[in-house]
Amino acid sequence: MTLNRPQPRSQWLWAIPMLPCLGIGILPYLTWTAAGWVPRLQAFQPWMLLGAAVAVVLASVKRRWLVSAVVVVLLAIGAFPNIAMATGEPLPSDATPEISVFSFNALKAGADAWQLSQSIKKADPDVLVLVETSEPLHRKLATQGALDTLPYRSAPVPAGGEADTVIFSRYPATERSGSLGPDATNWYGFPIVDIASPRGPITVVGVHIYPPLQDARRWQGGLLALQQWVAAQEAEPMILAGDFNSTRAHPQFRELVSSLGHERSLLPISTWPTGGTLPPMIGIDHVLSRGFVPLKQEAAKIDGSDHLALIVKLGVPH
Repeated sequence: MTLNRPQPRSQWLWAIPMLPCLGIGILPYLTWTAAGWVPRLQAFQPWMLLGAAVAVVLASVKRRWLVSAVVVVLLAIGAFPNIAMATGEPLPSDATPEISVFSFNALKAGADAWQLSQSIKKADPDVLVLVETSEPLHRKLATQGALDTLPYRSAPVPAGGEADTVIFSRYPATERSGSLGPDATNWYGFPIVDIASPRGPITVVGVHIYPPLQDARRWQGGLLALQQWVAAQEAEPMILAGDFNSTRAHPQFRELVSSLGHERSLLPISTWPTGGTLPPMIGIDHVLSRGFVPLKQEAAKIDGSDHLALIVKLGVPH
């Protein structure tokens, strides 16, 4: 008689890998900061998806079809927030008016000035956003000709002051004051400039969000302040560029993006940290926009910083 034969233990052991797969799947939807632990795990969640993919392969090899199907569903649920489908008015590939943006965290102005100047001259951007920058670095860039085509800028950054980001522009720019100062962002103030481009007025914000490490509430508050500011603006074209210290796996960041436009890259571009033996692991640097169509996005390595630079081209709808 076999009616009461106990089931093999190995059949129940498959529940063990399913539990972390469940966590990986729901992780990008958790808004609880857990003193910063949840945002930190969310930052690396795209890499955790590889573990879930391995579980699918192992379950399939062992013909555990139900386990494999469940993990595939969890894998899809966890991967979905990391995928960006660029939407907007389609533009012809020829004679499309463009705005180009160069965004870079110079790591306390320690980036190699010569490499940075060469990258800027090669990209020839209409807008340059430098985070963790300094006036001595700007003077070096000016001496090397990197700012020749970017004569307009936001206010200087004081050493040890309440701002560490500067926006340079090819076209006349007027800086706004007060809207996203340190009191609003819970950290450094974000410069805001209105640029009078030949393709129409553009509002540009240089972003540097507090990292979700010692105080995740400050990080969350900075993203919320930026989101509320964007919502309060009229429908003029807008560009937000800089170090968001946030990835697509963070629901707070996706809430901000929901009122703007998706990035061009289908999958996240990892921009941090650089300089080690491993490639960058997470994408915390972004160029977001409203009223534009993302055309192209690429990254550039510059010594002296642990961030990659982003060079983004945006199409201007007619």
